[in-house]
Amino acid sequence: MAFALAPPAQAQEEKPLSETCPNLTAEEIDGIENFKGEFAETAWYARAYCVSVEEAHRRIEIQLRGSIGPRTEPGPPPLPAAPDDSIGNLQGVLREKEPDTFAGLRIQHEPTYGVAVAFTRDAAATLAKYTSDPLFLPVERPGPTVIELRATQDRLVKDLSRLGISWFGAGSNEMTGTIRITLGQSADPIREAAARGEIDLPDYVVFEEPDPFPIPAPPVPPGDTRIKGFPQFAYRTDGMPRTLAGVPDVPARLTLRDGCLWLHPEGEEPKIAIWEKSQALDLTDPERVAVMNRFSGAKVFANSDVVLMGLQPGEEIPPAKANGADGCPGPYRVVRGITPREVWDSQRKQSALAERERALGSRVAAEADYAADMARLAELQAWRESRMTERGDVVAAIWIDEHQATAHVFHTDAVSLDALAPAALRPFVTGQVVPHGANALNAARDDIAAQLAALGLEAQITISEIEGYVGVRPEDVRAISDAAVAGRIHFPALVRLAMDNQSAIYWQDIPIRRDPEAVWYPLEAHPDFSAIRALVEQTPIMRPEPPRPGETDSRWVASKPSRAGSLQQTHFLVAYGQTLDRIQNLRRAGYDPIEALESMNGRATVEKRAVLATDIVIAEPVGIEMFHNGPDGFTSTVRWRIVETLSGAATPGSELRQRLASGERLNEAGERVYGQAMDEPVLLPGLPNSLEPGSRWVLHLNDALYRHSAYVQGGEGVARTEGRWFVSIPWMPPSRIDEDGIVRPVSLHPEPIALDELRERLAPIARALRIEEGERND
Repeated sequence: MAFALAPPAQAQEEKPLSETCPNLTAEEIDGIENFKGEFAETAWYARAYCVSVEEAHRRIEIQLRGSIGPRTEPGPPPLPAAPDDSIGNLQGVLREKEPDTFAGLRIQHEPTYGVAVAFTRDAAATLAKYTSDPLFLPVERPGPTVIELRATQDRLVKDLSRLGISWFGAGSNEMTGTIRITLGQSADPIREAAARGEIDLPDYVVFEEPDPFPIPAPPVPPGDTRIKGFPQFAYRTDGMPRTLAGVPDVPARLTLRDGCLWLHPEGEEPKIAIWEKSQALDLTDPERVAVMNRFSGAKVFANSDVVLMGLQPGEEIPPAKANGADGCPGPYRVVRGITPREVWDSQRKQSALAERERALGSRVAAEADYAADMARLAELQAWRESRMTERGDVVAAIWIDEHQATAHVFHTDAVSLDALAPAALRPFVTGQVVPHGANALNAARDDIAAQLAALGLEAQITISEIEGYVGVRPEDVRAISDAAVAGRIHFPALVRLAMDNQSAIYWQDIPIRRDPEAVWYPLEAHPDFSAIRALVEQTPIMRPEPPRPGETDSRWVASKPSRAGSLQQTHFLVAYGQTLDRIQNLRRAGYDPIEALESMNGRATVEKRAVLATDIVIAEPVGIEMFHNGPDGFTSTVRWRIVETLSGAATPGSELRQRLASGERLNEAGERVYGQAMDEPVLLPGLPNSLEPGSRWVLHLNDALYRHSAYVQGGEGVARTEGRWFVSIPWMPPSRIDEDGIVRPVSLHPEPIALDELRERLAPIARALRIEEGERND
């Protein structure tokens, strides 16, 4: 069931309402065109469905009936007065009470407004058991029930993944009783698997197969041996959704080497191209090897300059399955759009001239401005080449915007931007400080690449100039760990491990999922909840506000929370183990957990992070249970021996246990597979940020947050209770103490800090909490 409104663009603007809605009176038309109400959606709806604003308001009120906004008071919302109290409530009641026949409902706007309620049989009689409201219209719809429809869709999605089928989307239509799956390949392998009995394929499942390419692939001339392999995705990608993130196009050189097509993109290592299915090898010209786009017929040629379409996040990863790769086994550079450089240059020039002509008012002025920019662009490119060659010790990268003829320099704090850019170009050059220059980054990349190549270990290696590290994404992380433990790999200091994030498991089929607010109810039972909330309501917090009319900069304004806001803030404070006494003692010492929690998004400090931890310790790992899955959603357990207590009640020499999302889980084949969570130490030995025996770490821990997280992820009674169990607080991951006494978080943020400085800054907080502990014991 979806709440439907017509957007402004859909409204029938081309003709007057008197023509598009002849059923409306002049007064009703005036009410729509000169709408003065609070919500513009009312007028949009009235215009789209040719009803008065009063009728539109009535319908919208019906659709919103029973909607739950942010809670303002503790406890569950009141129960509905009747099954048909709202559309949503009736839907829930029918799912629960009539699972064998309920087939879904939808809002019907035309020709008669109402809610169509479908059943597989006996629609009128079944609906009459729950409502006599004429708003609800019984509909007979043979086929699967809602529950069967959803279960089939979920099962098919798993089956398709198991079979290695490429699909882009899956959705069900309750009113037609069908499931529609959009594929990136032919459905024949699915039907064949169903014929073999490997999957169940009901007749209400519809596959949308990709249309054939409009242009056939050119035949390969007999005996042509110029190409050994033409690696391609094993499935179609032209139907995949792409994100809206803007990424620059990449100039490159396409070359033919040893029977393979190689790409040499600017700023990247040369790699073999792996092409989309929509690209075809064209060997019809005996003099030139080409690749043809099977949609447009456009070609790019080997040994020519090209421009690659920028890759969205995640698209840079080559597919696990590829066709035609035997003769050209990689490493691969994904191609998701490619254009001859001369075509791209021409298109860019015409676009730039049109843009300038609009801004400057004449073609002559536009061409003069463009010529000046292109002359400066040539100077910037020459300057970049010389600076990267001569000053790679302090310059990590120089990005040039060829459209605007400007440059951006990533340089270390050992040099100023003025010292790098010549005076004539300085107005067109911006910069920012980064940790390392290109020489150090390139040396680390070349070092680890050579070591991995010598051992035959596959990994994607990238450089992050902004963050100042070399990322290694291994194909087999355990193999690299084993090699490191055996002393065959030594990781340069700037190398970091890159892996897909493995988060804690959020179990779906548990009782508390029936009420989305249920995760908060135990917190609201805390004896200090009301008193803490009263403090929250009286505490102004700095929050961003939009710019005033005529201004462009947002503002930070101190304001007290709404009732809904104070309820949410109090939830989190109690989840973090805050009590009334703790908050008051910390406030007397000059620290406010209420303000600290609100500051975690961009305004955190050492002290603000510390007040949200129940225990801050220096500890050594003494045991790792890497396969320690549990109903609390976590995967592994680390036992720590406390060396020093910086804050909290933990005692030196004792042990504590921390739950992590990292660790081993069983895959569909029943095999243990290691996964790594963000902001956690690596549990496999020998790798960067591994929990090595004898290493010492600063841990910001919280046992109350563990209990709350376990309840959210797994429900009632799943938190471990034999002793104290902890998780790290967000925003402050475990931090290894290096040989120079520097505390270095496993993530890139926050910044490293000297251990002595950390001790000094935490001491007042520890004293305040000892006072609280003493008062509690008294």
